[in-house]
Amino acid sequence: MDPRDPAALLALAEPLYGLAGDPALLQRCINHSLTHWRQGSSHFYSSQSCHLASSGPFAIRINLWPLLPVDPRRRAILADVLSYYDYHDHNFSFITANYFGPGYETEIYSYQRGTGAIYPGQRVDLDYRGRHTLDANTVLLYEQYRDIHMQLPPARLSASLNLMMTPPDAGLTDQFYFDIARGRVRDYVASSSHKRVNALGFARHIYDAQTLALLQEILETHPCSRTRVEAARVLVDVAGASALSPASATRMLRDPLALALWSQAADGAGQ
Repeated sequence: MDPRDPAALLALAEPLYGLAGDPALLQRCINHSLTHWRQGSSHFYSSQSCHLASSGPFAIRINLWPLLPVDPRRRAILADVLSYYDYHDHNFSFITANYFGPGYETEIYSYQRGTGAIYPGQRVDLDYRGRHTLDANTVLLYEQYRDIHMQLPPARLSASLNLMMTPPDAGLTDQFYFDIARGRVRDYVASSSHKRVNALGFARHIYDAQTLALLQEILETHPCSRTRVEAARVLVDVAGASALSPASATRMLRDPLALALWSQAADGAGQ
């Protein structure tokens, strides 16, 4: 199956729905993790998400959808972690079924990312796709680079079962938050690409000759446009504009997204 083809996931909606009918599935995962905790073997990679299995581009997980606490500070933190009320897209496709509880409500929009550059502040055309409840009779498909949605907290604790299909380049692409009212990209989601770019910021504070050489290599060769641009920005910040030669700049700016991000950074620096 092509991991970029959402239709391949729809073909598996019925088996996923059947698996969601196994009430002991999550309990077995909890008990396995508690049994093998000394060996570091755990299905859980957060307090909300449980990894069940993976094969090739496919992965299955269970997500918990809790109620929000009364305390305002904890409420805001948990809402942010779970993307309650926050419109966002995905850089992978997945189908999801209700596992237990009444299920969350979700409001969905769609847009066309296409092959052009996309970054915070950019305007996007949005199509409203309605509000849906992930109840016991529903399987939802979220398409990468197309569907934008936010979840509302369920009436009581709920869980969903997800079958995700990750394309080979998922680690090189970004997820975004959206400002629906303004029809714009609002910010980056903390994906692996976002974390990699943030990590480059350490080199602004502690660096040596090898650091500068590595930044030079990254800005010329890395397959992620955003990573190349950030490496160039860090290099210029610590070593001056002359450190970025015209030949290196050409290799760094080899696609429309890199050009747009570099131009955006230059405009911000000039303000």
